[in-house]
Amino acid sequence: MSALLHPELRAPVDVPEGVYALRVTSDTQLTINVAHAGQEQGRTRHTVTVRTEQGEPRFSASLDVLAPCAPYTHPSQEPDDNSVAARMRRAAYVRMDADTLLHAWYLVYVVVTLWPDQEAFVLARTPTTPIPALLACGLAVPHPDHIHARDWASAGDVIVSRAAFWQGAGPLGPAVWVPSLAQSSPYPFLPATYGHAAQGLVSSVQHPLRPLKLGAWDATHAAAQPVYRRYIPALQQTLTFRLARSQSEADVDLLHRWHATERVCTGWRQDLPRAEHQAYLAAQEASSDSVALIGEWDGEPFGYVEIYYAKESNLRALYDIGDFDRGFHALVGEERFRGPHRVRAWMGSVVHLLFLLDPRTTRVVSEPRASNTKMVEYECLCGGHVEKLIDLPHKRAALVLFPRERFFQLCPLGPLPGKSVS
Repeated sequence: MSALLHPELRAPVDVPEGVYALRVTSDTQLTINVAHAGQEQGRTRHTVTVRTEQGEPRFSASLDVLAPCAPYTHPSQEPDDNSVAARMRRAAYVRMDADTLLHAWYLVYVVVTLWPDQEAFVLARTPTTPIPALLACGLAVPHPDHIHARDWASAGDVIVSRAAFWQGAGPLGPAVWVPSLAQSSPYPFLPATYGHAAQGLVSSVQHPLRPLKLGAWDATHAAAQPVYRRYIPALQQTLTFRLARSQSEADVDLLHRWHATERVCTGWRQDLPRAEHQAYLAAQEASSDSVALIGEWDGEPFGYVEIYYAKESNLRALYDIGDFDRGFHALVGEERFRGPHRVRAWMGSVVHLLFLLDPRTTRVVSEPRASNTKMVEYECLCGGHVEKLIDLPHKRAALVLFPRERFFQLCPLGPLPGKSVS
């Protein structure tokens, strides 16, 4: 976390003039044109025009953005007033041309894409901006300068939260990144009902009854669509995760080839015959809690990820585990897709997926080898922290926890600023 807050890793507050692309879904792409319109109190005013390049809905709109203040360079510069109102005076100030909630959501997506380092921005109330709808869906909250006024619901600016956006607040919800969530309503908040894990480590393991795991409701349909999809503007590529299938010769070949490399084998120790890798994937499919995924950049496989419920894993007795804690294991199999310029984008997306799948998941966990310091560092750059070292039967591991609140406070979903993306 401290590395993310280091000034050298922060994105600049002024977005360079030029044309940018944002692929919102597989069918919808926006073109963003950024121009500068002078200075105001030492801050650059940006004129941003947005139009639908392909897909629906077809619209064009504009944004007037007064850039946020540059970060303080020394603690002595920081004022004693740390109120929300004081912080928002340094945040970006945005006026948008939007007449529906969906259009406003698209424009919010543009702002958090161009200024990914900003936790929030102030949105001006205009006659056409759908402020009541933004307040109702939780994407915006009243500005503290106006919240005590009698007419706060119909007057005054509002604050738009980056954390609320990435958690799915808005008309499209989390399904914009996790398509399967469009096929089912969110799992209701009910008193926990416990049952024995069908395939837990021991028969006495109990867990709360949870929704069916990814792919369990319709394996054929689920295999045909990504579990997670998000365009990474800094890389100009779309990241997807899809189910890994034991009956797919190509998936088994990928897993077998990746594990045969010295680098992957050093960490995973699974340089096995191909038939055993196929059996391994079949066991993942049969499991009640674990899901195997293939990660792809623009449809080209790059790595393998397993997601699981921590309470059904061998971590269940090693920390104060929660009923809905989720965990992951991951490897990058293709050399050309390695490197710090990509790792935070794909790893942050894995954590993002796990938090979106169930709002009751308050922590994500990982347990890389303690000696694999590079992986531990990457996980900390994605919002995790080393809780402690643990001793598993096959390795000493660093127990890395990703608290939900911290993750969405940082939103580490793109390449590290300053890292090469070539």
